Amino acid sequence: MIHSCSERKMKIIWSLCLIFSLSDSTLVFASPTKHLCRPDQKDALWEFKSEFYVEGFHSDGTPVNKKTEKWRNNTDCCTWDGVSCNPKKGMVVELDLEDSFLNGPLRSNSSLFRLQHLRSLNLDNNTNLYGILPDSISSLKYLRVLSLARCSLFGKIPSSLGNLSHLTTLGLSANGFTGELPDSMGN
Repeated sequence: MIHSCSERKMKIIWSLCLIFSLSDSTLVFASPTKHLCRPDQKDALWEFKSEFYVEGFHSDGTPVNKKTEKWRNNTDCCTWDGVSCNPKKGMVVELDLEDSFLNGPLRSNSSLFRLQHLRSLNLDNNTNLYGILPDSISSLKYLRVLSLARCSLFGKIPSSLGNLSHLTTLGLSANGFTGELPDSMGN
């Protein structure tokens, strides 16, 4: 009788262990998955990186922390330094490459403009990022923050910036822009 009682306890314990282990795996499988960076987004970022020559040193001669230098094509771009994604859809929503020593022009056909879901773009303090601010910047229609201060951009501020209806923060100081703010900016 004692033997059957301990046998029954063991069966109950094993049954409970089985139930708990199954319930844990059900919870794991039932939880929503985090989407990885979409391939089109990764390609656009990778191409954007290749549009610039990246080099820089601090005044004491030590190399700077270049965010794009740490990007690896075989990794999820949502984990790249300076990149934030929408966790449900894998779309790039923030790009912060401030002080990344981007050297070259911001082209009108830049792959940057394929990141259609960007809400925040910070390229501040890239003093060798130069050229005219292209009209194609307005293709980033969800932008709330556009920060391009302390670059070497010049020319007139494009009136197409007025088409960015979600824009709440605009940083263009310490560039070589000429003329006045376009009337469209008041919209």
